Amino acid sequence: MKQLIGLLLVAAAVAQGAGKDGVFSVTEFGAVPDGTTDNTAAIQRAIDAAAAAGGGTVRVAGGAFMTYTLHPRSNTRLEIEAGASLEGGPDPLLYPEFEPSPHWRVEYSLRRNKRAMFYAVAQTNIAICGRGTINGHAELFHERTEGTHWWRRKHDQLITGRNIFLVGCKNVRLDDVTILNPSGWSMWLLDCEAVQVRGLKIEMDLRYPNGDGIHIGSCRDVTVSDCIVRSGDDALILRAYQHQLHGPVACERVVVANCVLQSNSSAIRIGWTHDYMIRDCRISNLVIRDSNTGICIDMPDMKHVPNDPPRGEGVPPLPETVHPFGVENVHFSDISMACRKAPIRVRFAEDTKVSHIRNLTFSNMTIRSPEYPSFTLRPGDDVSDILLSNVRFEIQPGGNSPFTI
Repeated sequence: MKQLIGLLLVAAAVAQGAGKDGVFSVTEFGAVPDGTTDNTAAIQRAIDAAAAAGGGTVRVAGGAFMTYTLHPRSNTRLEIEAGASLEGGPDPLLYPEFEPSPHWRVEYSLRRNKRAMFYAVAQTNIAICGRGTINGHAELFHERTEGTHWWRRKHDQLITGRNIFLVGCKNVRLDDVTILNPSGWSMWLLDCEAVQVRGLKIEMDLRYPNGDGIHIGSCRDVTVSDCIVRSGDDALILRAYQHQLHGPVACERVVVANCVLQSNSSAIRIGWTHDYMIRDCRISNLVIRDSNTGICIDMPDMKHVPNDPPRGEGVPPLPETVHPFGVENVHFSDISMACRKAPIRVRFAEDTKVSHIRNLTFSNMTIRSPEYPSFTLRPGDDVSDILLSNVRFEIQPGGNSPFTI
């Protein structure tokens, strides 16, 4: 019945002129820009109408529109104009949990969190753009930790763990939008192809946990440029998943350029528990400011990371076959970096599987840090062709770490 009513409302809006010239204004479908009305159904009607028409622009203009989970559709462009915003709603239960999907293994969603503000699976030619704002309202889902500077999540599952979550999508554009205070990761791109991320500004309270910036997992042919990211957790992440997909999928052919990154963890993180192959990536022309670590290639001990991948009660056992982690042909250049700990860190825990690390270059970099780079390797690790060229270190007071390999 709800679906029928929605279709009738779409038909009525189109009959009254909505969608003229390929533009579908959300207000023509009943959205109210007062910051408190639940506009989820109205905005989704506009998106669905644009998709049904063969494609179009869904325009958000003139105020603050509160919403819960929205589903971008193929051949649609969600345009949030300057002065307009999409405001994440306050009730975590109104963000529906992801349903089982043939495209990815929902049961292994990281931190067991299955909610997002924008969620699309297997869509093609989608865009979220404009000079407006997407506000996740992280303050609604966190509370102060008594006696400390930090905040904590009220509940790992009752939260929009990802602001934008796209799975198996092709020809994706994310342009110019400001992402403000995501309650978890700003975005997770999983198994996507032909993605352009340009001109985003990601801003969050650095005291909130697990606030990743641009998270690229098992994607191909991705460009990220001209972004400013200020994140409580890692700012830029390249990962290659195994359990979340139906087998290991490499992360490859990623180009990142002309960005400013700040992180309370690692400005750039490559790899994490049970990751697969990351290769053929170029990261250049960056400013990394006031971050804990600059560049981190890391495989931590599984026992210290219980929720990535999730394990235990209510989660199927992990597959017995785990393919080894590898990194090859990844190049960092023209980077100005200021950080509080090791500017470059490569380390593998004892229980991790690593196939090889080869052809990494770090060139034309200026580094201000109290510590030197740190490479923690194990006997037998296949590591070769790591080159530091024209890298200038300005060692700051307070460090106690020599250049270690």
